[in-house]
Amino acid sequence: MPVRRRKQSSSFSVKEITLFLLPLFNLLLLFGIKYKNQNLPLTDFRVTYLGNVLNIFFVAILLIEFIILTLRYKGNFSGVNRFSLKLLVVQLLFLLVATLFVVLEIHLPGGYLFSFPVAKIFLWFMFFSSQFVQIVVISYCWLLIFKSNSLLYLRTILNSIFITVFLYGFGFLYAFGTFPVEEKNEPTGDVGVVLGAAVWSNNVPSTILMERLDKARELYQKKKIKKIQLTGGNAPGELSEAEVAFNYLAKFSVDPNDIWMEKKTASTTEQIRFIKNELIGEKKIKNVVIISDRFHLKRINEISKFYNIKVKLSGSNVTLNSKSLVYYKLREGVALINFWFFAI
Repeated sequence: MPVRRRKQSSSFSVKEITLFLLPLFNLLLLFGIKYKNQNLPLTDFRVTYLGNVLNIFFVAILLIEFIILTLRYKGNFSGVNRFSLKLLVVQLLFLLVATLFVVLEIHLPGGYLFSFPVAKIFLWFMFFSSQFVQIVVISYCWLLIFKSNSLLYLRTILNSIFITVFLYGFGFLYAFGTFPVEEKNEPTGDVGVVLGAAVWSNNVPSTILMERLDKARELYQKKKIKKIQLTGGNAPGELSEAEVAFNYLAKFSVDPNDIWMEKKTASTTEQIRFIKNELIGEKKIKNVVIISDRFHLKRINEISKFYNIKVKLSGSNVTLNSKSLVYYKLREGVALINFWFFAI
C-alpha cells in the first residue's frame, strides 16, 4: 500500500509568527524605554527623528530578510529560524532588564568608570547588548540569503563587529565636522543658556567652561541675549558649576540680576530637559540660545530635536590641540550614536 505523503501546510507556524512579531515588540519596547528614561511622554515621539529612523531601519531590514528566507524555504523555515528566534529572545531579555532599571528607578552603587557614572554604563551595556544581538541576527540571515554557509557563525560575529564599528565610526565622522554657525549673524534670544563644564581645583572654571562664559558675556554685551542662564551641579563639598560660573561672570560688567542659576543638572540631556521644562515650559521663554563648544553643538542639536524643542546654538571660541580635539570629538561621536539609538 503506497504511503501517503503529508501535505505541507502553507500556513505559518507559531514559531514563524513569533519570529516576525518579536522584532516589532522589541522595537516598541525600546521606544518606550527611550522616552521613559528621558522623562518624556510618548506624545513627544517623532517617527522622523533620526535616532528613531535608525531603530526602525534595522527592524525593517530584519523583517525583509525573514520574508526572503520564508519564501525561499516555502513555509519550511523552522529549521533555519530557531537560531534567530533564540537570539531575539535574548535581545528581549536585555531590553526587559533595561526596562526594570528605568521604570523601578533602581539605584546602583555610585562611582565613575571612564568618567561616566556606573549606573549610566550599566544601562548603556543593556541597550548596546540588545542592539548587538539584533545586528548578529541580521548578519546571520544575510549570510543565509547568499548561501554563505562556510564558517557561518564565525563570519556572523565578524560581520556584526564590523557593522557596529562602522556605526560608531559614522558617529565620529559626523561629529568631526563643526556645526554650521554663522559668525556674522550671531543668534539672538531672550536667554543664553551656558551648559555646565568641568571645574578645576580651588573652584576655578576649566578652560572649556571659561570660553563658554566668555561667549555668553560677549552676546550679553552685544545685547544679543537679555539673560544668562547658568547650569551645572557639583560634587559633594564643592561649589556647583553654576556657582563657579557666576563668580567668574561677576568680575565683568554683567548685571547679577540678569544671571540665573540652576545647580542640579549633571549632563547635557538633563540640561536640555531643564530648558524644555523650566525655561520653555514654566517661564514661557520662546527664544533660547544654547552656548557650548563647537564640537558639542551637533549632539546638542540632536538631543533638542528628540526633546521636540527649537533652540538656537552658539559656539564658543575654545581652541584645543589636535590630540585633545580628536579625543573630544571621538567622545562626542560615541555619545551621539548612543543617544540616537538608545537616548542615553
